[in-house]
Amino acid sequence: MRLSEAALSGAAGAALAVLVAAGSATAAPAKTTSSNSGELDAVRQDCIAAARDAQQHERTIEALEHTIDLLRRDAEGRQRGLDDSRAEQARLLATLAYLARDPPERAAPAHPAAIERIRGELLLQGTLPELRAEARALTGEIARIAALRDQTARKEGELTSARQAREADRGHLAELTAHRLDLTRRILPEDAASPAQITKLGHEASDIPDLIKRADAATESRNKEILARARAALPADKAGALPPDAADPTRPHQLHAFDPPRTALVMPISGTIAQRFGAAAATAGAPASLGLSIAALPGGVAVAPFDGRVIYAGQFRNLGLVLIIRHGGLYHSLLAGLARIDIKADQWVLAGEPVGAMPEGFGGALYFELRRDDRPVDPQPWLALGAAGRNEPDGDQRVPE
Repeated sequence: MRLSEAALSGAAGAALAVLVAAGSATAAPAKTTSSNSGELDAVRQDCIAAARDAQQHERTIEALEHTIDLLRRDAEGRQRGLDDSRAEQARLLATLAYLARDPPERAAPAHPAAIERIRGELLLQGTLPELRAEARALTGEIARIAALRDQTARKEGELTSARQAREADRGHLAELTAHRLDLTRRILPEDAASPAQITKLGHEASDIPDLIKRADAATESRNKEILARARAALPADKAGALPPDAADPTRPHQLHAFDPPRTALVMPISGTIAQRFGAAAATAGAPASLGLSIAALPGGVAVAPFDGRVIYAGQFRNLGLVLIIRHGGLYHSLLAGLARIDIKADQWVLAGEPVGAMPEGFGGALYFELRRDDRPVDPQPWLALGAAGRNEPDGDQRVPE
């Protein structure tokens, strides 16, 4: 009797985990079961939800900081206007004080000695409406500055609350990502040689296309090793029927295929696009941008833009920490500029799942590149589709030759 694919996959995963754990001196005892795999899927969803909450608070913080900056500039500009017109204000206040003591309506009977006084009062009476308008404008401006400062204080209170909520989100997210890593290691212990292999890949690759090619080859080699061990743990008549994907029990049960033009990408970080795909470089003679630069908050949470498998997570030349995710259909995404990567090579991710964080203490930019068959394409149409559910792209928009 033939086993079902699900049962075969579970049996292979359990057998594989035991074999890998037995062959690793440092690995913890494996306890790979279908319940562990189900728990890992649930933790992934919790991570996605926590990252979404954190990014929502980051967007709130960005909006509040922008609003506060505008309010402060408005209040400071108006205050400078008042400060620069101190002399005019003094003359206006002196005139108004004089009119309060001796209003024009209280004119004395005409006689030769009072003719000049009356003429002056009549001239002053003609300008009285303008003086009163100036007084109202001055009073209104003072009130507006006070209102702006009150509004700024309220927004600063909201900003403090949003930052506190964000810190709570980040603490919760740190716990979830640690739990995700622990579950992944328990289900399928990490290859002890993997960190050294990643370092070697980074040193040997000449550029990004070469790095992707080498990382893909290393992942395929790892897949064959996992599959061979899984098949070796099964009876001979069952080993041949084991699908390649079934050998990895950490693989999510539902992965979306990268299928342009219907594919929708998740913005990998909360922020604003500082440099677009194909934009001219600031340095003369430098090539056009092959991806997007996204200005982000310090410590901003980075997420996977789409479902896939991490094939590289480590340092690479002047890009610093680099994360490359294979999405299928010849598509890969690359994230650079991170201060921390919370996922490892060979691990699977879902769209929106947290993968790292930006540097703390100062604003930075996340570099996001999307490639098809080693060639960069513009990710913005797919990002727009993910954000708005419309504006389907007409096709790959490549960097001009």
